[in-house]
Amino acid sequence: MTVQQVETKHQVDTEYQFDHVMTGDILPDLDFLWNRMSDATVETVSELPMGRVLDVGSGASKELVRLANMGWEAWAVDPSAHMLGMSQMTHDEAGDGTMASIKLVRSIGEQLPFANESFDVVYCQAALDHFADRNAFMAEAARIVKPDGRVVISLNNFEGLACKLGRLLHPAAKASRLHHCADWPCWNIPPDHTFKGDWPLVKTLGGDALVLEEAYGVALLTMLYGWGHLLNRLPARVARRLLQTADRIAHDRPAWSDVIVTVWKPAAQSETAAS
Repeated sequence: MTVQQVETKHQVDTEYQFDHVMTGDILPDLDFLWNRMSDATVETVSELPMGRVLDVGSGASKELVRLANMGWEAWAVDPSAHMLGMSQMTHDEAGDGTMASIKLVRSIGEQLPFANESFDVVYCQAALDHFADRNAFMAEAARIVKPDGRVVISLNNFEGLACKLGRLLHPAAKASRLHHCADWPCWNIPPDHTFKGDWPLVKTLGGDALVLEEAYGVALLTMLYGWGHLLNRLPARVARRLLQTADRIAHDRPAWSDVIVTVWKPAAQSETAAS
């Protein structure tokens, strides 16, 4: 792996670490969401013509290592040296099965150090709402993706079904034995998020530079009061089937889902096709 560094000019958490996400026991619904979102990213990217792929806000780069194993030329960008170190560990732990290395770049998403039209796919998984300026990143993604390339964005939905039901159930939860869940309701925006993700906002992310080509939902009811605890008490096979069923429902209803995945194409490509 190679590591390059670009000076950070925005006030963002450039030392982000895994323990900034959450600590304590992970219930089955949240565990399913994280794994399903990871699989969805890899599946969506791998359906596109293979080439050069960039993961922005890459974290530990689990998805990128999988894509490298498929033959993609894989690049990772993250402002956190700690997370780039985790990327290195993920790659090293993959061992001899890794077909190709991934290249690491320390930078912010709003100022990507790459030439115009230099990537076939740019993706950002559950990181955009940590950026200082989402519009600046989307403009950068549009700049560096090839005219026939794609930009893939996964974003938490804080107006999904879980959040809407959670608000209704909140008073009862506070008064019941679920009161411990009410200390951090699922619709609460974490303090390190710079905006609230939801379906109406997601549809505007492309601005003038990118056109929405596809959108689908991932998971349903994650962190709703009692849902994770119920799943934890069920036989693992039954819990898994319930989670998969909920995920299938969410797929065609991104406004309901816990995470929204979108695929964007350059606006110039759409204009060329139309002419």
